[in-house]
Amino acid sequence: MEKMKQEVKDKLTYWGRLCALFAILMATYGWKALQPANAQLSSTENFADFFSGFQLGIVIVFLLYALKNIVTFRKILQNEEALRSFYIKVHDERTAAIENKSGGRALYTCGVLIIGASIIAGYFDPVVFVTLLICGVFLLLVQKGLQIYYCKKM
Repeated sequence: MEKMKQEVKDKLTYWGRLCALFAILMATYGWKALQPANAQLSSTENFADFFSGFQLGIVIVFLLYALKNIVTFRKILQNEEALRSFYIKVHDERTAAIENKSGGRALYTCGVLIIGASIIAGYFDPVVFVTLLICGVFLLLVQKGLQIYYCKKM
């Protein structure tokens, strides 16, 4: 169990660093909120506002997810029984088989990378941004649907 405890501590450190990163990113968006707004916006400025809001939303979601994981891993470290059940959950063969059949980490990683690419493309072209965003979300929804299907079937 000491090896598993060290693994949980490593995960806690990882999520703590990500939480700090996203908090810094969120603070940089606060600076933009202090700047005065224009009364009339053109279509490119409307997209720039939408894109900025989308980025802020992504940062907030990742920050909340990181905080949730930090709280979860701290609770696991405090309770030996929770550590044991987490070990069983991580090394469960049925869960691993469902993950492999539903595309595993490859499909999830592709979806997240495509969404990341859409954010980068948003600086250049709104059409490419929307297209890549829809493709990434579709991949993630397909993977989640497959997980639900195989969870009920297996």
